[in-house]
Amino acid sequence: MPALVMSSCNELGRRIAIFNGGADDFLPKPVSTDELIARMRATLRRSTQMTAPVVAFGNLRFDPIGRQAYVNGRPLRIARREVCILEHLLSRAGRTVARSSLEDSLYAFDNEVSTNALEVGIYRLRGHLSRSGATLWIKTARGIGYVLELKCSASAA
Repeated sequence: MPALVMSSCNELGRRIAIFNGGADDFLPKPVSTDELIARMRATLRRSTQMTAPVVAFGNLRFDPIGRQAYVNGRPLRIARREVCILEHLLSRAGRTVARSSLEDSLYAFDNEVSTNALEVGIYRLRGHLSRSGATLWIKTARGIGYVLELKCSASAA
């Protein structure tokens, strides 16, 4: 958890102790609200960059920071909405993801989402995965949602 410390004590030794104690940033009081918000954003960016490793599933790699997927080391060119679907499915790979959960992730991007936006996104993502030679596929769990599975585990079932 990132920590930003604000203190009226601006003594050098105290600031060093605060950083040595685990703080990510320090702001002396009085604090400008604009600077506080900017430093909070920067602290959160740094913490995300340090804790967001590349996600691997089959021969697909997903970089959550760059929001880019790779199959066999080649970039997968997919639209923002499909990236969102893929990221959501990858975070729960092998488990059923409820349709409502996926829809919520889509609606976060813009307000004008058609009623079949999820189906269209899944259809397009399936096509991209298939054409790229990915060793995973998106299985429909009828009436519930979708599951991201490895192709080999699907043939074994």
